[in-house]
Amino acid sequence: MTASPASILIINIRLIGDVILTTPLVGILKNAFPDAAIDFLVNRGTGEFLEKDPRVRRVIYSEKGSVAAGGGREGGYLGDIFRRYDLAITMNASDRGSVAALLAGTKTRVGFFVGERWYTRLWKRLLFDHLIPMPYSTHVALLNKLVANALGVEVGQLRVTIYWDGEDEARVDQFLAHAGVTGPFFVIHPFARWRYKYWQMERIAALSDRVAERYGLCPVWTSSPSKEEVALLELWAGQCRYRPALVKGEFSLNQMSCLLSRSSLYLGLDTAITHLAAAAGVPLVACTGQPSGSAGHRGTMTGPWPSSAPCRGAFSGTAISSSCRRSIHVSRAARPAATTRGARAPACSGSKWMRSWMPLPVSKRISRQG
Repeated sequence: MTASPASILIINIRLIGDVILTTPLVGILKNAFPDAAIDFLVNRGTGEFLEKDPRVRRVIYSEKGSVAAGGGREGGYLGDIFRRYDLAITMNASDRGSVAALLAGTKTRVGFFVGERWYTRLWKRLLFDHLIPMPYSTHVALLNKLVANALGVEVGQLRVTIYWDGEDEARVDQFLAHAGVTGPFFVIHPFARWRYKYWQMERIAALSDRVAERYGLCPVWTSSPSKEEVALLELWAGQCRYRPALVKGEFSLNQMSCLLSRSSLYLGLDTAITHLAAAAGVPLVACTGQPSGSAGHRGTMTGPWPSSAPCRGAFSGTAISSSCRRSIHVSRAARPAATTRGARAPACSGSKWMRSWMPLPVSKRISRQG
């Protein structure tokens, strides 16, 4: 096993979902090295939720389009990390993450590589003490286990963990009271970062009405602060017979996790909020596809659709053909909602088009701070 480090930097300069699915590594490292201080380097807008994780000492930000550090001050993050860590780990194969690990780690560095060319592997080997081939056919959560194995650290059950505090709970209580949500409710998040992942809004509205009517649950729809998403949220909520309460991007990810933990059901797409719902142990149904497992792009974010689905293999570049999602009908989407509701852990039953969504071996847990 690696000698116990006094300080650890985890580098994940990617998207929100990637950072969320790196939280199991924090637990693994804390169990192995309880006295180590753990910091994160992430893109601004992807890791703020980590600031409420009591296991994390500090979150350092890479600003979009620059290397400016967070905290409202100018300058680069390189000065914050340069030779300050006994152990540096980058969770992807990007050159930017690799260079950050090189500059930060003084004793041990762990990283990933892509490509079969000998010179690609050679220069990465010069940077890292432990170099891991990037397994694009493997769920992204399992990267945590690969890092732990490289360090000789014992791995138990992988746990995705998001923390929130009393202020977050009060914010959610205030929203629910103001919106008149006094009983059981379900959450729909109808948006994703990429438009090819969208489902038709008119069908989402119809599904919302069907679930509300059949189960007596109050609908709560959520979005990011994006003006486009908020406009669509308001437009289609107005078409519903059962008017949803709307969260128009006001919630942090910690507050969203708190909200989701109280819900009876979650319906959504392949997006970070779906990861939060899974972590909360909420019964959920998500419309998601299987990207190609080639090294050309990442096929690791979600579980696959059944192999019998007609959309299997219908790709356009790195995107799943949107015509596949257009063929999903409300009645098919409602079936797994019926089989999932009532279970406090995501089930694996459902129609061939939409299934209860579950990252492969990741257990779901939400924790409160304070």
